[in-house]
Amino acid sequence: MNIKTFGVERWMNAYEHGAFYNLAETDAKAFTLDELLTLGKKFEVLDELLRVKISYNPTTGSQSLREVISSFYADTGPENILITTGAIEADFLVTNSLVESGDTVIVQFPAYQALYSTAEARGARIKYWNMNIDRGYEPDIEELKSLIDNKTKMIVLNIPHNPTGAVISEEQLRTILSWAEERDFWVLCDEVYHDFALEPGVVPPYGRSLSKKAISVGSMSKAYGLSGLRLGWIAAPDELINRCWCWKDYTSISNSPINDFLATFALKNIDKVMERNLGIARQNLETLLKWFQEHESFFDYVTPKAGVLTFPRVKNIPMSTEELCKKLFEKEGLLMVPGECFEMSGYLRIGFGNDSKMFKTGLSIFSSFLSSIQ
Repeated sequence: MNIKTFGVERWMNAYEHGAFYNLAETDAKAFTLDELLTLGKKFEVLDELLRVKISYNPTTGSQSLREVISSFYADTGPENILITTGAIEADFLVTNSLVESGDTVIVQFPAYQALYSTAEARGARIKYWNMNIDRGYEPDIEELKSLIDNKTKMIVLNIPHNPTGAVISEEQLRTILSWAEERDFWVLCDEVYHDFALEPGVVPPYGRSLSKKAISVGSMSKAYGLSGLRLGWIAAPDELINRCWCWKDYTSISNSPINDFLATFALKNIDKVMERNLGIARQNLETLLKWFQEHESFFDYVTPKAGVLTFPRVKNIPMSTEELCKKLFEKEGLLMVPGECFEMSGYLRIGFGNDSKMFKTGLSIFSSFLSSIQ
């Protein structure tokens, strides 16, 4: 089985750790361990943490963590949850458990590559449901309907959507799930930005809560600022959880008990986590939108509805977006992701969940660069 090189991840690995100003990262600002534990009774939590045995964790994840996560979804118990090494393993396990050569898999495009390259490597036919900037990245559900055929095994939704920040509505999601029930295919809902609604009510309910044909994937990384825990999960019917569990025995086996403990603690304090993360994101988005308005001769952009990322189209810049990003990194230590990493030359992915002071400085440096090429 041959698989494509993962464009975004190779780009981030090449440049991220040498960047001074990271506008490429699309997570919430990372917590320090001290900051995280301060959300509770710090010294009591630390004493409990220090007693955790550094041994194999249960391969499905601890009962306490699965109980917390299952409470997010309707009609879901701990037996419907499988803990994984990040959302990326969750998506990998689901795809390998369901998709066979000759199946059709439909994915929103552009997309995080993990959502379609594994299926493609397994021999599936990939159809793209295009998110178009000229339509404000608004999903066209009739276009999606036209892509469904009698070999459709799975539709992959990213809610909210990476890299555009677009969101399908609850009505649209319910319609897609009704098609899945009628025609017996699955809907994989990668919902890692679910709690990052920049305005109340813009993100629909979890897919898992609406249909037994929906598979919900979550993560500690994007919305929660805890990517270093490398912990995600699948919420799905028992039979599919067991199939994914079989695959997991051959990949990661189990997660760290330390990370399991910290994830459980964070999710029990989810309101405090998101109050902090949303505050940073909203402040940075206000800064970014003002900056776009000041530089509208260089960008077409759509205000994101959720998440901490935006995908503007570049104009009036005499170089490719890949060349632009390389120059900014080499000259200024400023990091962004070029659209080429999403098979979309001429676009940039900009993340705005990180430290606000760093974010403003990065945009200021970008402004100076744009002035120099006018």
